[in-house]
Amino acid sequence: MDWREKLFGKVLVKCDSPGTQNGQFENVPTLEALADCVEEGEGAVCGIYFSFANISDTSDDFGVRLEDVYKKVQPRLKVVQVVLWAHVGTPEGPVERETGFRRSLTGKPWFAVPFHDVDIKRRLTQKYSIAVGVPTLVIRGRAVRDALLNDPAGERFPWPAPPLQDVLRGVQLQGESGSKLFEELPGDAVRVFYFAAHWCPPCRTFAPSLCAALAAVRKRRAKYANTQLILVSSDRSEQSYKRTVSSVSAAGALAVPWAATEARMALPTALGVAGIPALVLTDPNGKVFTANGRQHLAADPLGLNFPWAPRPVSLLTEQALLKIARHPAVVLFIDDEDSEIEFSESVLTPSAESYYEECSIQYPGFCPYQNSSDDETMDFAYTTSRSRVKKKSFKHVMFYIGIDGTDCADMLREHIGLDDAVPLLTAIDFPKQRMVTMKYGDEITTDSVQNFVDAYLSGNADFKPLKPYTEKC
Repeated sequence: MDWREKLFGKVLVKCDSPGTQNGQFENVPTLEALADCVEEGEGAVCGIYFSFANISDTSDDFGVRLEDVYKKVQPRLKVVQVVLWAHVGTPEGPVERETGFRRSLTGKPWFAVPFHDVDIKRRLTQKYSIAVGVPTLVIRGRAVRDALLNDPAGERFPWPAPPLQDVLRGVQLQGESGSKLFEELPGDAVRVFYFAAHWCPPCRTFAPSLCAALAAVRKRRAKYANTQLILVSSDRSEQSYKRTVSSVSAAGALAVPWAATEARMALPTALGVAGIPALVLTDPNGKVFTANGRQHLAADPLGLNFPWAPRPVSLLTEQALLKIARHPAVVLFIDDEDSEIEFSESVLTPSAESYYEECSIQYPGFCPYQNSSDDETMDFAYTTSRSRVKKKSFKHVMFYIGIDGTDCADMLREHIGLDDAVPLLTAIDFPKQRMVTMKYGDEITTDSVQNFVDAYLSGNADFKPLKPYTEKC
């Protein structure tokens, strides 16, 4: 599936099309609207402009400034506007919101996500951690609001971030057990950048949970044993800096030195950080896994789905149980062993990837934000490699690994009456109050999992009734 459709769906509206003054927008296929945009490298870039329909025009001149810069850098920039609603306690309803949507877009020289594509708007807002009431522009995953405001002529467009390796090259990171150059960190180590300051109360509250989560992750998963926490301080004095360093010493943190002012000031720009506390996770090459690690950790305090990058298969969490109440899920229950988790990922991932590709659904990540509405049944026209027969309508399906002994897995098993046998593959459909389980003892392989998923989606599985979902889960 093309990256443009993954972000915005199949269709965008053309804001300056004929008839917009009367509220009639022309729909344009996304691939046509953004035909000359490239995801990486040389070429036109796609900017996502998040605006708010119910904030005062006099208090928000960002859209005006953006339009000025847009005209100067054309055709190197294509803009897709996402009109949101700032919740300020006013009693506006759907009619007022749609009116605000049309008023915001009429005559703009770019495209926009359609008003009724609420789930796409929600997913984009969460993906880029957009603050309510703060209009901004995101280019290639980075918020560039400040860069645009500081460059009204667009001379530095597209305002690229300084490469992480360049910012930290030669910087001697400091820790309790000694110092280490950034480029000397283990090649397999996930880099966890923690932006904080002692004067920030939320930072002081967040630090203990961060240390606990990293300890659990390193212990549970061998491939994350070398995960390195790197503190980037925004303190105003060296004394406060030392207190912030002390708050994460339990996690074996390395800190950008107080004296390395240039690096400390450049890192927020390099990683797109606008406030603290912030948690950004990257791979050894500087590629960002997640830019909103703080929110992910709050929802997944044990770090079960660390490093929280979008993925086809996730480990079952308490938050996922809320999704399972409304959407079907394929769950493989296993023992709490690193090798079992690796095995489960290897056999589930091909089926999950095939499903998401066939249905043109973006990977949900550890906390699924589906394209379909919670209240709708969507027909994704799912087919298999073995048969081109169209399957029945079904809601968005998710794929999970349930670790035996965790509260969420045990709670789900108890609620649907599953015994504690492992490994055990099951499909649970609370909306239709039914479930199906692979016969215990059957070998779980990539092929057998695919056959199981195909049978479930086709409606040809040996379903058993499921009692209605309650608040117990």
